[in-house]
Amino acid sequence: MKKYVKYAATAIIATVFAFISIFAITLCIIFPNKYTDKVCAAADEFGLSRPLVKSVIWAESRFDKNATSHKGAKGLMQLMPETFDMCAKALGLPKNADMYDAENSLRCGCYYLSILIDKFDGNVTAALMAYNAGETNARKFLDGEKIFPETKKYLANIDKAQKVYGIFN
Repeated sequence: MKKYVKYAATAIIATVFAFISIFAITLCIIFPNKYTDKVCAAADEFGLSRPLVKSVIWAESRFDKNATSHKGAKGLMQLMPETFDMCAKALGLPKNADMYDAENSLRCGCYYLSILIDKFDGNVTAALMAYNAGETNARKFLDGEKIFPETKKYLANIDKAQKVYGIFN
């Protein structure tokens, strides 16, 4: 009987470890953690939390540096070309800097997000609404207008991703 208990315990432990391994692998597939050094450097440069930046990247491009939205936003942080150019100029990047370059996208996206956080007096949720829907719409949302369904989903995705990326930070 002791022999069967020992085998059963071993089987249970092996099953638990297999489940944990599968869960961890699945989590890594769903929530990638690419460009870690560049993400951390850009987040730190502009005083942003690393899980927040990773969450914005996840919500915007799923860490695909070559992503382009149907509206024309590009790169990891999905900036519109005009916004990217404004940020690139402020950061002293070369004219016609590559929007798809991970470091350029991260620095410009983090710079822009930090500007929005300042404009909204530290209100990160309002800054995220502005990042997603524009400053004018974010101010309307804050004044009581209905938040776009896309923006609601965006905020929920950021919140979900921050919980995951906060574990790994």
